[in-house]
Amino acid sequence: MEIKLEKTYDINGEMTDTIELDFDKLTGRQLIQLEKEFKKENKGELILVANNAFAAKVAAFCAGLREDDILDFSGKDFTTVTTEVTVFLNS
Repeated sequence: MEIKLEKTYDINGEMTDTIELDFDKLTGRQLIQLEKEFKKENKGELILVANNAFAAKVAAFCAGLREDDILDFSGKDFTTVTTEVTVFLNS
């Protein structure tokens, strides 16, 4: 799924205003691994489905980006991306 961003960002030395969320690269095993990493980093946080920080972690994995890249998006772009991940996780 390609997401058009409101702003242009320098990601890995390349200016871009889109990211590709490849949900097909996720496996159940990968989602569980991302969940374990998230809980470890966030002291056992249990609510994942509506959690923007977890959605950002999943988005970074699906887009092949660093989590910091997603976290540095504007609020509007961050919300657009994490909302798409949340919709996917709830489907």
